[in-house]
Amino acid sequence: MKPKGFDLNYASLEGLNPAQRLAVGQEGGPLLVIAGAGSGKTRTLVHRVAYLVERGVEPGRILLLTFTRKAAQEMLSRARALNGDCARVEGGTFHSLCYRILRAHGSRLGLERNFSIMDRGDSEQLIKGVVNERGLKSKGDRHFPRNRSIIDLISKSRNLEQSLEETLEEWAGHLYAYLDEITRAAAGYAEAKREQHLLDYDDLLFMTEDLLQSQADLRKRFSEHWQHILVDEYQDTNAVQARLLKLLATEHDNVMAVGDDAQSIYRFRGARLENIFEFPEAFPGTKLVKLEENYRSTQAILDLSNEVIAQAWQKYDKKLFTSKAGGAKPILRRPKDERGQARLVSERIEQLIRSGAEPEDIAVLFRASRDSFELELELAAGHRAFVKVGGFRFLEAAHIKDALAHLRVVANPRDFLSWQRLLMLLPGVGPKKAQGVIRHLVAEGEPEQYVHRLAGAPQVGGGQMKLLVELMAQISEPGAQPLEVIDAVLDYYEPLCREAFEDYPRRLKDLEELPGLARGFETLNDFMAEVVLEPPGTYAEEAGGGRVTLSTVHSAKGLEWPYVFILWATDGRLPPFPSLGDPQALEEERRLMYVATTRAAQELCILAPRESYIRGKGVMPNALSQFIEDVPAELLEIPAEAIFEVPAPDPAPASRGSQSQQRPFHVGSQVEHNTFGAGKVMGYQGDKKILVHFRAHGLKILMLEFANLTEA
Repeated sequence: MKPKGFDLNYASLEGLNPAQRLAVGQEGGPLLVIAGAGSGKTRTLVHRVAYLVERGVEPGRILLLTFTRKAAQEMLSRARALNGDCARVEGGTFHSLCYRILRAHGSRLGLERNFSIMDRGDSEQLIKGVVNERGLKSKGDRHFPRNRSIIDLISKSRNLEQSLEETLEEWAGHLYAYLDEITRAAAGYAEAKREQHLLDYDDLLFMTEDLLQSQADLRKRFSEHWQHILVDEYQDTNAVQARLLKLLATEHDNVMAVGDDAQSIYRFRGARLENIFEFPEAFPGTKLVKLEENYRSTQAILDLSNEVIAQAWQKYDKKLFTSKAGGAKPILRRPKDERGQARLVSERIEQLIRSGAEPEDIAVLFRASRDSFELELELAAGHRAFVKVGGFRFLEAAHIKDALAHLRVVANPRDFLSWQRLLMLLPGVGPKKAQGVIRHLVAEGEPEQYVHRLAGAPQVGGGQMKLLVELMAQISEPGAQPLEVIDAVLDYYEPLCREAFEDYPRRLKDLEELPGLARGFETLNDFMAEVVLEPPGTYAEEAGGGRVTLSTVHSAKGLEWPYVFILWATDGRLPPFPSLGDPQALEEERRLMYVATTRAAQELCILAPRESYIRGKGVMPNALSQFIEDVPAELLEIPAEAIFEVPAPDPAPASRGSQSQQRPFHVGSQVEHNTFGAGKVMGYQGDKKILVHFRAHGLKILMLEFANLTEA
C-alpha cells in the first residue's frame, strides 16, 4: 500500500527500490526504517530529506541527527546535489544540537552564557586536580586508577544510567577496591564543573533533557520549529538520546528513525538496543519499513549472514537479498592452530594480490586486538604492509615490549635500550641506576658474558634483582626451548605487570598469546629472529602500494571490502568465554559476527583453529563458534582436509603439574544433563570440575562426580 501523496513524479523518488521509495515517500507520522547491512540506509535518508523539501516543507524546519559531524555533512551534501534548497536543512550530532540549545537557553538552568565545553583531555586534567586536592591517591600507589580510567567509568555510569558501583562490578572489577575513591572523585569532579562553569559531553545531553522537561515553552517552540526529525543509526542511541527525541517531537510525531537492531554492538559505550524495539511504543502509530535488498554482498554471503542472525532471540525479522548473480560460498577453514591460521590467511592474501586484487581491497577482522598477533608476524615475514585499526600493533604495546626485552638482550647483548627497559622494571630503579648496572656489564668481558656478569652488578631493585639474575641465567641456557623461555619470562613479569599497569587484566590476556606464538618455533633462535629481531612495522616504509587492513569488528562497522577474513571463529574467542554465561552479552556477540560477515562483498573466509596453547593447561581443542556451528552445512564450503575429530587435550607441561587423564568427555563434545539439557563441553577445572555451555542455561561449572552427564 503506497502512502498518501505518494507520487513517482517526484525527482527524489527516482532510482530507489520499492522499499526505499516506500520509506522516502511517507507523508508524515512516525516511521521506523530497519535498514539491513548494505541496504542503502544513507541513500534513503538523503532522498527523504530531498523529498520533504520537494513536497514544500521549509528546509529550516527539517532536523537531521547523526552520530558524527562528518556523516551529517556528507548526507546534507548529497541532499543538496538532489535539491539545492536542502542547503538550509539543519543537521548535526545530538551533542552539537544540545550545545546550541544550552548556549541560547541554559541560563534557565543557572548556566552562565560563557560556559566552556571540555574535551576528554580537559576532563582528565580536571579529575587529576580533584584527586590531588582531595588526597584520594596514596603516595606510591601504582594501582590507583588512571585519570582516563576514572573519567571513562564516570561517563559509562552516566550513559548506562547505572551506579558507579554497578559500573565497576560489570566493567572494571579489578578496580572495585577503589570504589570509595572513585565515588569521591566523581562527586568532586561534578562540583568542580559547577564552580568553573564547565560542561563535558555527557552534560550536554542530560542538561538539555532537564531544560526541555522543565521549560514547557521551549519544548513547544523547538518541536514546532523542527516539523520533521530524522535520526540515523538509531540502534546506537542511549537512553537519554531516546528521551531527547521524544521531547523534541512533543507537538508532532513526524520522526523517522533509521537503524538496524542486528548491528547494535556498542553497549559498552552506552548504546541501548531496547530503544529500537520500543520506538513503536514511544511513537504510537509507527509505520515499519524494512530495507532488505543488499547492494554490497553476493547472495551466498547473505545466506550465511541471514542464518547467523536468525538465531537471535530479539530481532526484527528480515532477510537480506541481492540482485547480484553468482558468488562463491563462504569458506570455513579449520587450520591446526594459530600459526596455521596466519599462514592460510597470508598465503591467500598473496594469491589475491597476484590475481589483480589491490591490498586495500582486503580486510582481516577479529574480536580483540590480540587475535591478530600471529598474523602480524606472518605478514611481517612476507614484507606485506598492513594497517591495524581498533587496536595496537603487537610489538608497539608497552607490556609486550617489557616481556620481550628479556629475550632481546639474550639475542643481542649490545641492545642497551632493552637492558635499560628491563632494569627499569625493578622497584626503585630509574635511568641513573639502570645505567650503573649497564656500565658494570660492559666494563670488561665480551658481550656474550653480559648476562652472566649481571649477578655481580650493583644490587638495585631489592629482591627482584635476584629473581632477574635467575631468570636471565635460565633463558640464556643453550638449547632452551621457546615455550619454556616464554613461560619463565611471564612467571617473572606477571607481578611486575600487575604493579606497573592499572589495566593489568587486559594486558595479562595479551601476554597469554606469547606462549602460543613461541610454540610454533623449534629453537629459541628461530623465535627471536622472527618475533624479536624483525618486528612488524619495520617493512611498511619499504613496501610499495597499498596496505591490507587488519581491524577489530567494532572498528569495521560501516565499512566494506571485496575480500574479508574472519579470525578465531571459536567459542572462547568469538564469542569470548566471559560471554558464554551471559545471555545478553552472547546476543551482542552474535550481532558482532553478523556485522563481520556482512562486511564482505565478494569473498568471505572464516577461520577456526582446531587447537590452541593455553598457559597452564597445555594444548587444548577449540570448539567451532556456536554462531557458525548452527549454520546449515550447505551454506559453507568446507575443504575436506579441514574436517577433523576433536582430540583429547594434551597435558600441560610437567613444570606446571600434570593433568589427570580421567576425563570422560572430550572438549567440544556434546553432552546431556537431566536439568540443563543439551550442552557442549568447554573445558575442565582441575580433575574434579567440568565446564559445559548449555544452550538454554549458558556456561555452568559442574562437579564431575555428581553431574551425571551423558554423551548426546
